[in-house]
Amino acid sequence: AKAALLLILLVFIIITFFALTGIDVNKPEQSANQLVVKLGQLNRAINQMVRNVIFSIRMWFQETFSD
Repeated sequence: AKAALLLILLVFIIITFFALTGIDVNKPEQSANQLVVKLGQLNRAINQMVRNVIFSIRMWFQETFSD
């Protein structure tokens, strides 16, 4: 029963992913290119967020412990 539930959940997640991203599974080459572009955008967004967090920690540290 657990395996069937997990399988149904996995299929639901996959269908939701393709529905939200708009990737057409009938055109695999175009879909792969689109997926690579979306992953690149996600990577840039995560990198920018991490940079901002590190910068804000650094600024807080400098403001707190400056003379």
